[in-house]
Amino acid sequence: MDSGGAQPMDADPFETLAPLVAAATVRIHAAPTGYDGGEPVTRPWGSGFFVAPNWVLTCAHVALRGGGGEGGGREVGLSVRGVERLLTGRVEWAQPEHNAAGGLWPAPDLALIRLLEPVPHPCVWLTERTARVFTQGEVAFFGCVETDEGIEDVSGRCSIRGERGSEGQMKLGGEDEVPEGVSGGPVVDLERGEVIGVLKARRSAGRDGGLATSVVQLRRLPLPADPVLDDHDDLYQRVLRGHDRYHADRHQDVADPGGTWTDAQSELRATTGRALTPGQRVELLGLLSQLPPPVSTRRLEESITALLGRPAFPSTLPAPRGWRDGLGLLYESRHGAGELETLLRYAMYAATADRPYPAAPDAEARLLDWVHRTAASAETPRWYRTNLHLEQDARLRERDARRFAAEPAEPDEWLYETDLTEGLVGAESEPFVLLEITPHGWERGRYDWRVCVAGPSGELTSIAEDFRARGPDEPPERLRAALAEAFRRGDEPDAPVPLHVAVPYSLLGFPVEEWRPVPGGPRLGEQRPVVVRCTDPVPEAEDSEELRTLRLARWTKVHVSRVIPDILDCVDNHPRPLPGPGVLISRDPASVPVLCHTPTTGGEPAALHRVMASGYNVILWRREITDREPDCGDFHRGVDRTVTGAGHAGRLPGALWRLRAAQAAQGGETPAASWARGLALLYADPGRPLPGMDEPLETP
Repeated sequence: MDSGGAQPMDADPFETLAPLVAAATVRIHAAPTGYDGGEPVTRPWGSGFFVAPNWVLTCAHVALRGGGGEGGGREVGLSVRGVERLLTGRVEWAQPEHNAAGGLWPAPDLALIRLLEPVPHPCVWLTERTARVFTQGEVAFFGCVETDEGIEDVSGRCSIRGERGSEGQMKLGGEDEVPEGVSGGPVVDLERGEVIGVLKARRSAGRDGGLATSVVQLRRLPLPADPVLDDHDDLYQRVLRGHDRYHADRHQDVADPGGTWTDAQSELRATTGRALTPGQRVELLGLLSQLPPPVSTRRLEESITALLGRPAFPSTLPAPRGWRDGLGLLYESRHGAGELETLLRYAMYAATADRPYPAAPDAEARLLDWVHRTAASAETPRWYRTNLHLEQDARLRERDARRFAAEPAEPDEWLYETDLTEGLVGAESEPFVLLEITPHGWERGRYDWRVCVAGPSGELTSIAEDFRARGPDEPPERLRAALAEAFRRGDEPDAPVPLHVAVPYSLLGFPVEEWRPVPGGPRLGEQRPVVVRCTDPVPEAEDSEELRTLRLARWTKVHVSRVIPDILDCVDNHPRPLPGPGVLISRDPASVPVLCHTPTTGGEPAALHRVMASGYNVILWRREITDREPDCGDFHRGVDRTVTGAGHAGRLPGALWRLRAAQAAQGGETPAASWARGLALLYADPGRPLPGMDEPLETP
């Protein structure tokens, strides 16, 4: 029976929770050798804990301690309570995969291990909340240590004293010693009865406390490269949905006399006065876990923003990516009057949302039945229950209409769409990711960077930034992680969010689209539209009022009219001088300037600057390439086909993305794709200038 009542004043939550946590905590060793007669258990590398059936969460530096391979695929040994022999697990994900610099491993320092020999075992309760340090109260940690008597379980209590950096590392107080060997063990919020972190490191002798990594960082698990067709296609959803199903089943299994996490949470003070009892919450999470995940993080954000009436997601944390995450965000954002109504509407939204793949039979109906039964039993106002039904019916009709209207476009239609009825289409009408790169003029080979997400109205949300990075030949790991988070917040199925790269004129030739977000994986330009914006297009001068008016007029014209390419510097495969300033300014406002030549093939060194300074904000040009064909005919024909086929300038970023993807798919060998090698697009809305790049970047 779920009492939902307050805990007696003389009861210690540690006594209630410790048996549940300890039962799910494991030791991690070198992989067993497989001898039938058994083998001695080696000294453990550290600790871990079951978060879902057959899944163990630990630190990357623990899971990968033995070397012998990077990331997923290597095997480890697991000591599981109640099992006498060493079991085998496989590291399916670890981030980072190595620590070449030595010392403390970089964030997030997490790994997931899949048990290859399933045995019965309990699981901890992972918080679904999105928070920075979660609690000001006492927390407990669990793990194992090696003593003279052998290997023993250990636990302790401490506080959270704040955070280190912006990547989910929590600083722990020194109230209890954090002994060697507990790395990878769980950190438990004693007020709410949930695991909030993974113990990462202890301080050196004579210094207090240690570090833990927030379990929110699990949201940094990579998105699948291919479309999601079931639970197993997305490791994050697979593990977290398995977690919620496990706890919902345990709560409903009245034949098992053992205590559950729901029972324990019902005794804690933090559960009193909330809209849902722990039993109702676990039931809801179990029902949500039966649904396919949200179509995208962006759709999830839109739903939560509508319910909260304000922007929903924190900027520096990994954004929610599952229904449980959204519920946790609402659960910690709303208290008192209206809390239950908001949570029930959210559950209804989940039951009536678009799907990446079909829901299991009756999964939506069972969730909707729970919503209306809960609303009735809580005696919510009759008008609210009526509106809930009306909104549900409207959402289902709208979803059916979208499904009926959705017809996949042919590839040629994607690339050469000519319908211009959409009106003004540009960066201001769609979200994009902004990467700002500022080189150090006084320190060669160093640069500052910042990654932001831009909303439909152009507002910027900073995701992460760093200073004095090396390069920019290859993105550092922290920048890769920031880009992955920003892309996840904006991507839609088959519609990746564009990347706008803001660089000074001196770096316009740097091919950011050649970066590989995942080492060895596809290039940025093959995965999404990548365009360039110049942070100093008119050095040491500003546009006159007349030129600014011309820029705005050109931008509008190329987005509402059929555009044409205007090759400025090449005739019959030979370079020619650019037209004079007056001619450049007066050319057809519906034209897109194209630069065929680079300085090494006879082009003017300052050609791109001259064109920008003449009032153009949409320009195509070729970067330097070492094996360029002397015949420019394929390039001219390809540019003409792409520009005229796009229809208006708003479709050029997508057209260039698909050209790069086609080039990669064909190995760059076919004329249909090879002409586009080195092609770059400057695309910058003059009505929405970038934030001042001369201002110091502030920590988000």
